[in-house]
Amino acid sequence: MDKETALLYNNSANAYYLGATILMKPPKGTVPALSMAQPAVTCAALALKLYFKCLLALEDNDSDDPMPLAGMFRRLKEGTRSALLSRFDEFSNTAMTSDELLQLLESLDSAFDRWRFIHELNARNVNIEDLEEMILAAKATIIAVNPRWR
Repeated sequence: MDKETALLYNNSANAYYLGATILMKPPKGTVPALSMAQPAVTCAALALKLYFKCLLALEDNDSDDPMPLAGMFRRLKEGTRSALLSRFDEFSNTAMTSDELLQLLESLDSAFDRWRFIHELNARNVNIEDLEEMILAAKATIIAVNPRWR
């Protein structure tokens, strides 16, 4: 993969994250926020996957094969994994180990599939704060490498 592909992933992730942010805060007098949760979580979960694909592409380690978030995290170089963990701790005000972060990623991983087909599958609870904090950590890690991609 090249930097151009990474930029495409980043731009798509930014668009989905913006969509999720808007859907979580609909204007007053419109659709109740609860009914907007399904598209918001779906967009946020897809954004997170795309940010991880961007990080992998920046390392020339991307694959077309579908992979869970925890698998993507494991494929990242040690320095990127450490930076991502550090930034997540900063945004979430925690001090997780790498193994704890892997467990969190596993819990977030199927949010996209569970929530986009909420009527077909068991859409278990997803911690929206964890999802957003992981998105922010991934974005910050990408921006640290490419500051113009804000």
